[in-house]
Amino acid sequence: MSLRLDTYFPGFPKRMAGILLTVCLLACGPLYGQDRKTLEADKKKLEKEIEQTSKQLDQTRNRRQSTVAELQLVNSNISKREELIRGLNKEVELSNRQINRLQAEINRRSNDIETLKKEYADLLVASQRNRNQYTLLMFVFASQDFNQAWRRLRYIGQYDNYINKQVDLIKEKQEALRESKENMQQERESKKELMRSQEQEKQKLEKEKQNKNRIVSQLKSQESKLRKQIKDKQKKVNQLNSQIQKIIEEEIRRSQEEARKKGESSKAGTYALTPEEQNLSSNFESNKGKLPWPVERGIISGKFGTHPHPVISSVSITNNGIDILTDKNAPARAVFGGEVCNIGSVYGLNFVMIRHGAYVTVYTNLDQVYVKTGQKVDTKEKIGRVYYDAEEGKSELQFQVWKNATKLNPELWIAK
Repeated sequence: MSLRLDTYFPGFPKRMAGILLTVCLLACGPLYGQDRKTLEADKKKLEKEIEQTSKQLDQTRNRRQSTVAELQLVNSNISKREELIRGLNKEVELSNRQINRLQAEINRRSNDIETLKKEYADLLVASQRNRNQYTLLMFVFASQDFNQAWRRLRYIGQYDNYINKQVDLIKEKQEALRESKENMQQERESKKELMRSQEQEKQKLEKEKQNKNRIVSQLKSQESKLRKQIKDKQKKVNQLNSQIQKIIEEEIRRSQEEARKKGESSKAGTYALTPEEQNLSSNFESNKGKLPWPVERGIISGKFGTHPHPVISSVSITNNGIDILTDKNAPARAVFGGEVCNIGSVYGLNFVMIRHGAYVTVYTNLDQVYVKTGQKVDTKEKIGRVYYDAEEGKSELQFQVWKNATKLNPELWIAK
C-alpha cells in the first residue's frame, strides 16, 4: 500500500511552491542592498566633488570678467551634475523594482495566510472525522508487517504535530506580512525623497547651463585677447616640454654611460637600471590607475594630447600631460616614492622631476619648491606650492608622466 504525503498533509505541494518563491524573493534582497549601497557611495562622492569645485568657482567669480578657468569649473560641475542625476535615475528605477518586489511579497503572504487558515480549518474537520471513525487506528492495523505499522504511527504523530504548528505558522506569516507592509511604506518614502532630490539637481543643472552660456558669450567677445593668451601660453608650454625632454634624454644618456663603464649593457633610449631601480619601476607600474593625485583636491581642466580650445574651437591645444585646477596655495605632492632628479624653471615658474626607476613624473607651474635635487621623497610628500594666477583667478598644476623618453597619459595612472 503506497503512502502519499498530500493525503495526510493537505496543501503540502502548494507549501513547497510557496517556500521556493520565498527563497527566490530573499535572494533578490541582498542584490538590491548591494546596488543601493554602490549608488549611495557614488552619489556622496559626486556631491563632494561638486562641493569642492563650487568652492573653486567662488574664487573665480569675484572677478569682473569671466575666465577660461571659470568655464572649465562650470563644465566640470555640469558633467558631475549630469552623472549625479543619472545615478538618481538608477536609484529611482531600483526603488520601483523593490516596491514591485515588496508588493508581490505582500500579495503572496496574504494569499499564504488565507490558504493556511483554510487548510487549518480543513485539518481540524478531517482530524475530528477520522478520530471519530477510528480510521487512523484501522490504518495502522492494516499494515503488512511491524515496520510498516511503525512508519504509519510516525506519520500519524507528524500529522498531529503538523496540525499543532499551523497556528504558530499563521502568526509567523502575519508578522512577516506586517514587516513587508512597513518596508513598503519606507521604500515609498525613500522614492519620494529621491524624486525630490532629482528635481532639485535638475534645477541646479539648468542654472549651471545658463551660467555656462553667459561665460561662453563673454569669453567670445574677448576672442582677440584670448587668441593672444593662447599663443603666449603655448609658447611657454613648448619651451617647457622641450626642456623636460632634453633633461630626460640627458639622464638616459648618462645612465647608459655609467652602465657601459661597469661593463653592463642596456637597450638604446632607455634608462640603464640597477636592481633597486628595476624593483622601483615595477612597483610604480603595478600601481597604474591607483596612484594618488598630485594635489589633494582638484579637477582635470586640460587633457593629454591635442584638443580644441574650450572657447575657440578652431584653435588646438597640445598637452604633454594633464592640467589640474586646485585650491589657492595648494601644495603639489609626489604621486609615488622616488628621487628628485631635476628642478628647473621656465618664465619664472618652477618644475620638479621625480624619477621612479624607468618612470619620471613631472610637476610644473610651482611658485615654491620644497625639495632638492637628489632628495628621496615618499608617496604624497609635499614637493612645492602651485602658483596662483591672480589675473585668471586660478591655481593650476601641470602634471606629466614619462617612461624613458616616451610621454604617457597621466589620467590613466592616477586613481579615478
